[in-house]
Amino acid sequence: MSTALRTRIDAVRRRLSRGGTVEGVMVLVGAVTGLVTGVAAWLLVLGVDLAKQLMWTTGGPWERLLIPAVGGLVVGLLVARVVPEAAFGGVVGTMETIALRGSRFRSIVPLGTLVAVTIALGSGLSGGREGPMVLIGGSIGALVASLLPLDEDRRQSVVAAGAAAGIGAAFNAPIGGMLFAFEVLVGGVRGASMQVIVVASVVSSITARQLVGPELIYQPRSDLALGDPQELLVYALLGILAVPVVLLLRRTDDLVRTWLRPVYRRVGRGPTVALGGLAVGVVALGVPQVLGSGDALPPVPGTREPIQAMLNADFGVTWDAAGLLLLLLGAKIIATAFTHGSGAAVGMFAPSLFTGAALGGALGIAANQLMPSLNPGAVATVGMAAVFAVMARAPLTAILIVFELVGDYGLVLPLMAAVGVSMVLGDRVLGDSVYVHQLRQRGVVFGRTDDVDVLQTVTVGEVMAVDHPTVHEDEPREELEGRFTRGGTHGYAVVDDEGRLVGVVSVGDLERPGDTARELCTRRTVTASPEDPAFRAVRRMAAIDVGRVPVIDPASRRVVGMLRRADVVRAYQRGITRSAGSQQRQAAGRLRDLVGVQFVEVVLDRRSPVAGKRIHEIAWPARTVVTSIRRHGEVIVPDGDTTLDADDELIALTADPVALRKLVAGETAEG
Repeated sequence: MSTALRTRIDAVRRRLSRGGTVEGVMVLVGAVTGLVTGVAAWLLVLGVDLAKQLMWTTGGPWERLLIPAVGGLVVGLLVARVVPEAAFGGVVGTMETIALRGSRFRSIVPLGTLVAVTIALGSGLSGGREGPMVLIGGSIGALVASLLPLDEDRRQSVVAAGAAAGIGAAFNAPIGGMLFAFEVLVGGVRGASMQVIVVASVVSSITARQLVGPELIYQPRSDLALGDPQELLVYALLGILAVPVVLLLRRTDDLVRTWLRPVYRRVGRGPTVALGGLAVGVVALGVPQVLGSGDALPPVPGTREPIQAMLNADFGVTWDAAGLLLLLLGAKIIATAFTHGSGAAVGMFAPSLFTGAALGGALGIAANQLMPSLNPGAVATVGMAAVFAVMARAPLTAILIVFELVGDYGLVLPLMAAVGVSMVLGDRVLGDSVYVHQLRQRGVVFGRTDDVDVLQTVTVGEVMAVDHPTVHEDEPREELEGRFTRGGTHGYAVVDDEGRLVGVVSVGDLERPGDTARELCTRRTVTASPEDPAFRAVRRMAAIDVGRVPVIDPASRRVVGMLRRADVVRAYQRGITRSAGSQQRQAAGRLRDLVGVQFVEVVLDRRSPVAGKRIHEIAWPARTVVTSIRRHGEVIVPDGDTTLDADDELIALTADPVALRKLVAGETAEG
């Protein structure tokens, strides 16, 4: 980093530290995130093209069988040893990091994911680049945000902006990228996130367009606009059929993941993804169109642009063509399930477009027999949106991204009809999106709490256990077993020589093989910082059902405490107390405006002359009412017989706060 750049960053950090405005800074962060993500998308396109040239020659049977397997082995090793966040596509890894790790990514994630997905798509594994680009963009945004003292809400906004930039750059679709971030990651359009997400998505798309070229990914060759209004019935039927297609895609993925789980446990991620790649190769022997993302396939016999061919109805308008499209749909689902279910670094966005186009193309051909004016290519185009909308639970993204992908705005009514019907039925049949479904399989609950929580008023540092014992990473198994046998706690933070967090070890970890705490502990654990609101830490604990969270200093990674369930109870008590005080202050403000009284908080020390007396025995100043007493974390509503104790915090309404403070302190009116 140059001296001038470092100086400028330090100046911005000092301004933010002093409470300076962040709006302009967030716009700048979004622009930088979008620019770097756009360059990463360009590098990904170049890398995949180069990988295809190096790996493939004639595309014969042996290449189709072996290259995906070998590529899968390399990708699996990269996922296992370098970038585990990229497993299963990247969108789920991004959501998990937002939910559990305060939107903090490791610095190796962007480059590691870029290399892994380049090899995956270059070798023909069935998937897309959109999920990895979400992870690449989100992690780039997190790294940019880490240069500044941003709170977690703003850091999450920057991560969502990076994800939007990833989609916008990968598909030359800035509006679709923006809506994807809002619908999938942020959970709706929010003022705090809008600016940075919009800026990042637009800048990344412009950057990628300048580097890659202005061409659309798919080029429609005919008018796709709605003809006869009766055609809307076909599009409504398409929306209905999209739901079982997504259900089949999800069930097949779950089934393959279940089959491969014992393999993964015995031999690891590398051979597991290699086995998935081999399965893709077997499918590609008969249906080579399943290789890759569905556009710019390796040099194999048959069309190299199957999705484009579906949109153009190049397969023909015959029953044989409809049967071929259904075959492609089923083969793509199987190939994608083996690729994604094995844990490869590819996404499911592009496969959903492929299967949606195949479904729409087949339905369009069938409907064309009754409605000769119906364009099967138009139905295939709308099918992409219908299937993706159900899969991701992102209807606006699905509609807008199809506009941007094909450059034709004549399909407004068909898109709304198909996507609307598919979403209504999908909500009843499928429930969660594919991404949330996969998170639940990991034991993570991805949710956003918009209501004000009493724990928002309490920081982790206020209630954490600062004296909670830790164990050194070299502590042998025997000593750990002795610790747990003696009792006192069910888990310890494992630290290195400098007190930095290595992982967390619990009683259950003793079932693993290993001789030291470093080998036994869980390394990728949930953490919190002392400045975090307690509700964020509680949400992370609840997401994976753990009873304690290490508290670390964000700068040094040193363990400074532990937040346990008992500490959460204390946090709730403190939060409720503060909430009651806040409500009283609001009420006092209204009373003050009406009758001229003020809200006052005073603490009785042990020398106070009113300590030990009952309220009715004290000569309070005129127009003074004691409304509540905070005592040992509890709120007491007093009456005349309530006795005041030392260290009580009185909350009172009074017309003479000076006299009240003097009374409590034992001073005379003159003194």
